[in-house]
Amino acid sequence: MATKNPFPGMNPFFEQQWRDAHTVLVAYIRDALQERLPPDLVARAEEEEVVTLGRGQSPKTYRPDVQVREPWTLKEPAAAEVASEPLRTPPATEPIRVFLDEETERWLEIRDVTGRLITVLELLSPSNKLESDDRERYLRKCRSFRSGGVNLVEIDLVRQGSSVFPGGIRDVLHQAGACYGVCVFRAARSSEREVYPTRLRERLPCIRVPLRPADADAALDLQPLIDQCHERGRYHLLNYRLALDPPLAPEDTAWANQLLHEHGLL
Repeated sequence: MATKNPFPGMNPFFEQQWRDAHTVLVAYIRDALQERLPPDLVARAEEEEVVTLGRGQSPKTYRPDVQVREPWTLKEPAAAEVASEPLRTPPATEPIRVFLDEETERWLEIRDVTGRLITVLELLSPSNKLESDDRERYLRKCRSFRSGGVNLVEIDLVRQGSSVFPGGIRDVLHQAGACYGVCVFRAARSSEREVYPTRLRERLPCIRVPLRPADADAALDLQPLIDQCHERGRYHLLNYRLALDPPLAPEDTAWANQLLHEHGLL
């Protein structure tokens, strides 16, 4: 059985393990960009916890606390003990148990040494593309980046859901027969977008990531990162008999099955 990605481009079966793939790909993209940035810029992975409280209520987002303290470093004197009469403890009140749906949203930011935000890269998940509060929250976040003069690169490698791109971009992707796409917003040219349509049978593109106006673009080759994710994540062990959602066109299904047979995955 081959362990390499059987597809020349994106593997549509990645969506079975998209949380794992998304986490790893964000790190791979960060590392690939880091090597190509000017010395005074840095790429960092950002994340926040999203908790859905229930029907009709807005999701809450929380940034993780990155500060760790050790109590012994405070070197504070111990408080003196005070004798007191034993208290009678009332019976414990039974709590209401609420089940929360938590998801971690991750994206990449490129900042200069002063902390100024230059460029944001978003790797879309199905939750961003399905009709839900997650989608609306994602669209608001992107609008805030654009209105704040930040470059925005949106990478869509999932087939589920409906496109988050503007109508004109969707038309370009549809006319190209693309099921994947990248949309780049440059703050210096806010009235236009750069689009990279990619069909199922094609290699993923090497995209141009905009930085400051005086900087050369950083080249980001997506295909080696997908291939690395497949091999290191042992994605040859995915269930390749599972029906894809949405299903492929009949001719693409026959093509995919042939590739999977050739690699010993069916």
